[in-house]
Amino acid sequence: MTIILQCPVCRKPLLNSADGYQCSNNHTFDAAREGYVNVLPAHKKNSKEPGDSKEMIRSRRRFLNLGLYDRISDGINETAAGNLPKPVSGRAFNILDAGCGEGFYLQRLKEFLAQRPGSREYYGVDISKFAVRQATQRDRSMNWFVASVIDLPFAESSLDMVLNVFSPADFPEFSRVLRETGGLLTVSPGPRHLNGLREIIYPDAREHAPSTISEEAKGFFSLSTETRINYPLELKSREAIMDLLAMTPYFWNIDLKTKARVEALDRLALDVDVEIRAFKKRMG
Repeated sequence: MTIILQCPVCRKPLLNSADGYQCSNNHTFDAAREGYVNVLPAHKKNSKEPGDSKEMIRSRRRFLNLGLYDRISDGINETAAGNLPKPVSGRAFNILDAGCGEGFYLQRLKEFLAQRPGSREYYGVDISKFAVRQATQRDRSMNWFVASVIDLPFAESSLDMVLNVFSPADFPEFSRVLRETGGLLTVSPGPRHLNGLREIIYPDAREHAPSTISEEAKGFFSLSTETRINYPLELKSREAIMDLLAMTPYFWNIDLKTKARVEALDRLALDVDVEIRAFKKRMG
């Protein structure tokens, strides 16, 4: 069996142990009862509980379970399927969702690819333990880790595809863990994403600036495909509106008065507008 995990402390291979994982230097990482493993060293945390809070993750779970972002997920699935390397006899393809949140996109990708030839192993990483804990409830057969996307617990050239969906990106780190034939798939806001919500929060709101992802990635990756998904959406309950707000950076950046103005709404029309990009790893 190929070992793809590495110790976040000493970079030695991480091997399965009775309770989780252990390296040859006896750094141990026990599995939680929910099935995930926390491999984020305490000295690398930027706060006591980094990442999204329990309440934010619950909001995201409720919102995504409504099916309102299924079209984004479908676009991810089609793009991933079109950019996976050809199956290799004798080994599974390793797919990572870097910044997996509560597992929605990776779980739907696994279901989509299940009908296609080839064996695959799925890994999800998020810095929020609350997100990863929720992700295990979607599918405990996948491999879930609390870790940072800027310091992934994977060996060099061990993965075949990395997903990065509405999450911070570290292109040198993604390049490090991907095989020569590996691919990266990113999802980011398009110009009019959530414009109806943004116009309530910021009366002089403009369209999002053009994405710089391709420019940031170009030293490590070459762009293969680019797809834009855009559709109108109407939220018909206060809970759905507040759950959406809790999924966005605006939740942290607005004052209580503005938040109350959003909370007073019971209907909200807006656009979903996202850009999906597939990249190939550059060599040399």
